[in-house]
Amino acid sequence: MTAMQLIGLNTKYYRYKYHLTQEQYANMTKFKMAYISTIETGDANLTCKNIDLIATSFGIKVEQLFQEETAKIASSFPSRIDMYHKIE
Repeated sequence: MTAMQLIGLNTKYYRYKYHLTQEQYANMTKFKMAYISTIETGDANLTCKNIDLIATSFGIKVEQLFQEETAKIASSFPSRIDMYHKIE
């Protein structure tokens, strides 16, 4: 798994953990919704500034965006969910 894939899956993990849709998370971070999708699929070429912003937005350390254990959990999440369905 690449570093960008790890960051993407962990972004998805924490977004689900806090019950945020991509739209809500985009509004919170001022990223475009399409960019959130690109991040979560591991296709974004993130800057250090954006990696720091992602970590800060979830109240976590940057290192936590590189955790394989949580990335593996997020890889089992559906790619699209009903915005009213909350995953615990």
